[in-house]
Amino acid sequence: MKIELDSPQSLSLERKIKMHEAREAIIDRLAQDLPTNIELERFLRVVVSEIGRMMQADRCDLIQLTEDNELQISHEWRADDDIPSSEGTRIPVNAEKLSEHFDLTKPIVVNDTSKAKDPKVRMLAKALETRSLLVLPIVLNKKVIGLLGLHDTNDPREWLHEEIAFLESIASQLAIGYQYTSLYVNQERESKRTNALLEIANTLNSHSDFKIVSERVLERAVELVASDYGALGVLDQSEKKISLQSFKMNQGKEPNKVLKMIEEHGPALDLEPFPALADILKEGKTLRLLDGELPLPIKLIFNSQFGGKAALVAPVRVGGQAFGLLGFVWSELIEFDDHDVALVEGIADQIGTALERDKLSAEIMRLKSELDEKNKSEIIGQAPNVSRAIELALNVADTNTTVLIQGESGTGKELIANLIHYNSGRETNPYVKINCGAIPETLLESELFGHEKGAFTDARATRKGRFEEADGGTLFLDEIGEMSMPAQVKLLRVLQEGEFMRIGGSETIKVDVRVLAASNIDLEKAVDDERFRKDLYYRLSVFPIVVPPLRERREDIHLLVFHFLELYKEKSGRFVSGISKEALRALVNYEWSGNVRELENAIERAVIIASGRQIELEDLPSAISGKAFEMDARAKEERARAASEGRSIGIELELPAAMNEVEEAVIKATLDYTDGDKSRASRLLHIGRKTLYRKLGQYDEKKKTKAANGDG
Repeated sequence: MKIELDSPQSLSLERKIKMHEAREAIIDRLAQDLPTNIELERFLRVVVSEIGRMMQADRCDLIQLTEDNELQISHEWRADDDIPSSEGTRIPVNAEKLSEHFDLTKPIVVNDTSKAKDPKVRMLAKALETRSLLVLPIVLNKKVIGLLGLHDTNDPREWLHEEIAFLESIASQLAIGYQYTSLYVNQERESKRTNALLEIANTLNSHSDFKIVSERVLERAVELVASDYGALGVLDQSEKKISLQSFKMNQGKEPNKVLKMIEEHGPALDLEPFPALADILKEGKTLRLLDGELPLPIKLIFNSQFGGKAALVAPVRVGGQAFGLLGFVWSELIEFDDHDVALVEGIADQIGTALERDKLSAEIMRLKSELDEKNKSEIIGQAPNVSRAIELALNVADTNTTVLIQGESGTGKELIANLIHYNSGRETNPYVKINCGAIPETLLESELFGHEKGAFTDARATRKGRFEEADGGTLFLDEIGEMSMPAQVKLLRVLQEGEFMRIGGSETIKVDVRVLAASNIDLEKAVDDERFRKDLYYRLSVFPIVVPPLRERREDIHLLVFHFLELYKEKSGRFVSGISKEALRALVNYEWSGNVRELENAIERAVIIASGRQIELEDLPSAISGKAFEMDARAKEERARAASEGRSIGIELELPAAMNEVEEAVIKATLDYTDGDKSRASRLLHIGRKTLYRKLGQYDEKKKTKAANGDG
C-alpha cells in the first residue's frame, strides 16, 4: 500500500554507492556471525541500528507479532536521545484485522501522516509517534514474520522508489538470516536442554539415597531454569495432601516468606483449597502461573506470601500414576516459551523415571512424608541402635507409662521425647519442657509445683507450676539427675498418685500428666552414691530408652553431615557446593564427645567459612582437623619406619572410590614409604619414572584447578 507518494526524485550516485556499501557491510557481518556466533537479540539490534544509520532516519524499529496476535515494537534504534522511544510499545490492533485494511506483504509508505485521510493510518502514526513512515514486511515462505519500520518523527519525508526497492532486497536477506538464526538458537537451546537433562539423570544415578539425590537434583534444576526457588512435593496415599520433600533457594537469593510458612504450618499442604494443583495431578499437564493473569485475591497471595510473579508447576508421575509436583517460582515477571516448559517437564519426567526404576525409594519417600507429618520427628539415622530407640519410643508412645530416656549430652534425647509426645494421643494438649539442671535448686520446686502468694519472700502472687500447665498433656523433665532430694520426693508422689501441693499451700491438686524424663548421667550410679532416690529411679525406669552416642553410630555421620549442610545452607542463605572426602573422613573418624550437637555446630561453622565453595578439612574446627592431620602424619611415619625396617605395610582405602582415586592414594602412600624417592617409588609401583612424574603433575594440576575454581 502506498499513500501520498508524489513523483519521486532520484538518488544521487554517491548516495546509491553508500547505501549499497552499507548493505554489503550488513550482509558480510551477518555472513561472518551466522556460522559461529549467532545470538538472536544481538542479530536483531545490529539490523535496526545499521539500517537506521544507512537510511539517515530518526528511528528504525522492528515490529513483531505477540502471542495474542497484536503488534509490539521489540527492537529499536534512535538517531539521538531526543527522538521519542517506542520500544516495548504494544499497538492494540489485531494483526488479522489490520491486514483487512493494509496489505502487510507489501511496503506501507506514508510521507506525511498529518495529511493522511484514513483514520486507521492516523491511529497507527499516533501509536508509533511518527510524522513520516515507511513499513517493510519481512516475509519468509509467503508469511510475514515481522515488520521493519523507518520514521522521521518531526518532519515529512518523501520515501523514494529506489530506497524502498533497496530496503526490500535487504528485508529478504534479513528473513533468511532470521530463519537461520532462529533455527540455530532453537538447536542450541535443544542441545542445552538435552545436556541439562543428562546432567539431571547423572545426578539421579549418583546416590542410592533418593532424599539426598532429590536435594541435589532440585538444587541443580533451580540453577538451570534460573528460578528464585523450587520445590518437590510428594502425594500421600489418600492423594488429598502433598508433603514437601525438597525445597531449594537459588544461589544469592535470600530465604523468603515461604520458608517461614513451612516452619509455621508444617511441610504438608491440603489440596482441597487448591483445585488447580489437583487438576495438574489428574490431567498431567503443566500449569503456567503469570502474575497478570491471576484473579486479584490469588495474585495478592502469590505476590506477598510466595514472592512470585511467575511459576511453572509440573506433575511427577511414577508408573503412569500421580506421585507429586515439581514447581519453580520467579520473583520477576517472565513469559514462558515452549522450551522453558519442556525443560521443567523433562526434569519432572527424569525424577519420575528414576523413582519408577527404584520403586522402593518412591514408596519410602511417600511413607516418610506421611511419617514425618505424623511423628513431627527430626531424628536422622539408620544405625541399628538408633532404629531400636525410635522403635521403642513409638511402641510406648500411646500408653501413659513414664519413660526414662538416657544418653550422653547432645545425643538427641529431646527428639525421642518429641517423638513420643506427638504419637501419644496427647499431641493436641500441652507439651511442657523444663531443664532441671538450668534452674537453681531453690527455685526448682516452685517451678515444678507452683507456689501460693506469700509462700516465700518474692512470692507476691500465686503461681501455677509446670505440672498444672501440662495437665492433660506431657511434661518433659530434662537432666532429671540434677533434681534436689526434696523435689524428688514430691515428684515421686505425683508419679504414684497424680497429686501434689503448691509450695506454701494446703490444697491438694490433682493432674493428669504423662512424664518423660531424660538424664545424661548414670542414674544407677547416682543411686549408689545416694544422690538420687532409689524408689524414684525404679518408678522412672519402668520403660528405659537409651540413645547411643555418635561414636557408636558412625554409619549415620554421612546422613547427619548432609542433613546439617542443607539445613544451614537454607538458614544462612549461603551456597556451599559440597564437602571434600578428606573433611568427611575426618568427621567420621572423630570421637564426638559432644555427640550430634557438636557435629551440628561444626557443620554450621564450616558452612559460614566455606561460603561459595566446598567444605575442606581446614574449614572444620581445629580439634577435628588437627586430629586428622595428626593421623595423616602418623600414617606417613609408620610407612617410613616400615621401609627402613624392610617390611611391607598396608594402606586404608575408602570405598566406594573411583579407580583414579585409588591409584592416587597408592602412589602417594608409596612416596611416603620411599621418603619421597621417586625412582624407588616407580620401581616398587612397576611404572616408568616419566609415568610417575606425569601422574604427579596431573595431581598438582587438579589441586590448582580446584583452588582456582573455589573448590578447595
